[in-house]
Amino acid sequence: MKADARSAPHKPSDNMIVFGVAAGQILTFGVLFHSFSLFVGPMQAELGWSGTQITLAFTIGLFCADLFGIPVGHWVDRHGGRLAMALGSTLAAVLLAAWSRVETLWSFYAIWIAIGFAQSMCLNNVAAAALTANVRDFRRGLTWVAILSGLSSVAVVPFASLAVTVWGWRTGLMALAVAQLVGPTLVYLVVLRGTVGSRTAEFARRREALAEGRAPSAPMGGASPLRSALRTPAFWLLAVACSVHWFVITAILIHFLPMMQERGVAHEVAVAVFAFGGPAAVVGRLALYVLDPAASARKSGRIAFPFFGLGILSLIVLAPMGLWGLVFYAVVYGMAAGVIMIVRQTAIVEIFGTRGYGAIAGALTTVCILPRTMAPVTVAIMREGFGSYDPVLWILFALIAVGTVAFWLAMRKPAGEP
Repeated sequence: MKADARSAPHKPSDNMIVFGVAAGQILTFGVLFHSFSLFVGPMQAELGWSGTQITLAFTIGLFCADLFGIPVGHWVDRHGGRLAMALGSTLAAVLLAAWSRVETLWSFYAIWIAIGFAQSMCLNNVAAAALTANVRDFRRGLTWVAILSGLSSVAVVPFASLAVTVWGWRTGLMALAVAQLVGPTLVYLVVLRGTVGSRTAEFARRREALAEGRAPSAPMGGASPLRSALRTPAFWLLAVACSVHWFVITAILIHFLPMMQERGVAHEVAVAVFAFGGPAAVVGRLALYVLDPAASARKSGRIAFPFFGLGILSLIVLAPMGLWGLVFYAVVYGMAAGVIMIVRQTAIVEIFGTRGYGAIAGALTTVCILPRTMAPVTVAIMREGFGSYDPVLWILFALIAVGTVAFWLAMRKPAGEP
C-alpha cells in the first residue's frame, strides 16, 4: 500500500506542523547556541579554564553536528523526523544536565561531542526534511520556521541570563535542561505524529514484499537520491555557494567586534550594530514572504547572494564613514544572510526533488564542515599576516563573488525547461 506523506492518517494540520517545529527550533537554538556565551565567564571564574578552551567545545559541537548530518539524514528519510527530533531534544536536555556537573575539561569536550550529535538530530536539516516531506507548501513552512527561529535569542537569552544571575551557571544549566526536555521533546511528539520521511513509502513496500516472499521492486526513482546527487555538477556548485556563505557568516560572527575595535568604533555602538543583524535577518525573511511567498530559490538566491556581497562591500567602503554606514551594512548584510538561509534549504528541492532530502542536505552540511569551523582561525591568521582586517574583508568579498557565480550555475534550468 502506498504511503503518501501528505495524506498520512491522523497527521496534524500543516500549520500545526510548521508552527510546532518553529517553537521547538526557537527554544533549542536559544539554549544550545545563543546562551552559550553566558556560561563562559562563570566557568572561567570557577574552573580556571581560558575562554579559548571553553569556546573550543562549541566549535567541536558544530563540527560533530555537521559530521553526523548524512547518517541522520538517511534515517530521517526512511523513518520520518518525529522520533529523531524528540530523541535529539531529550538527549540535549540530558547533556545540559551533565554539563552542569562538569569538573574536567576533557569531560566537557566529550559532552559537546554528544551535543553535536543531538543537534544533528533535532535542528536545521532534520526540521527542514520533516517539513518538505509532510507540508504541501513547504516553501512557506521553511520561511516561517526561519522567521520565527530567528527570534530565538530574544526569546531565550533573557531567561537564561536571569537564571545564571540568580542561581549560578550550574543551576542555570539545569533550568535550561528542564525547559529543553518539556518543551521541544513534547512538541515534536505531538505535532509530528503521523508524519513520514521522504522515502518511507519505498521501504514500506520493500518490507511488505519481503514479508510476502516476493522480490522487492526497485524504489521510486531508481538509485539512491544521494548517490545520484553527488554525481551532478549542481550539487558541488551548490556546495561551493553554501561553503562561502557559512565561511563568511562565521567569520563575521566571531571577528566583527575586534574589527570595529580596530577601526576605533565605540564598543556600545559596535555591539548595537552587531545585535541588529538578527532582526535584519528576520525582516529579510518576512520581506521575502510578503513580497513573493511563492518565490523560487533560483529567483531569491540570485538576488540575495549579490546583496550579501554588497553588505561586505559596504562594511569596507561605507562603515568607516560613521554610524549610518554601519547601519546600512547591518540592514543589507543581515537581510541577505537571512534569505540565503532559506534559499539553501529550498534549492535542494528545486534541483533534486523532495526524495532523499535529509541525506542530500546532510551531505551539503558535511561538505561545509571545514569552511564553517575553520573560518574564525583562518581569518585570525590572515589578520595577523596582513596586520589589518581591511585586506581580509576584500578576500571575503571575492569569496562571495565566487559563491554567487557558483549558485547561478547550480541553479541553471535544465535544457527544455521554460
